[in-house]
Amino acid sequence: MAEFPLDPMLSKMIVASEKFKCSDDIISIAAMLSVGSIFYHLKDKQVHADNARMNFYTRNIGDHIALLKVYNSWKETNYSTQWCMKIIYR
Repeated sequence: MAEFPLDPMLSKMIVASEKFKCSDDIISIAAMLSVGSIFYHLKDKQVHADNARMNFYTRNIGDHIALLKVYNSWKETNYSTQWCMKIIYR
């Protein structure tokens, strides 16, 4: 785990993911947790940011799964910069 340039808990999560056959998803989640907030922070865009964020949260899911949904949505657009500018602004 010391070889990972990550928070120890994220490193542990990645190592444990192999056992559960979910390494791809866990690596995506760990990467997103490593960069801080991915949604709008500009005061004039706050309503847009809140609406964008709520599109990825559905009943009974947590923050980690919501982040995975964001990543998978972006991946489905072939990593479109336009999608990011429309939905998410870091």
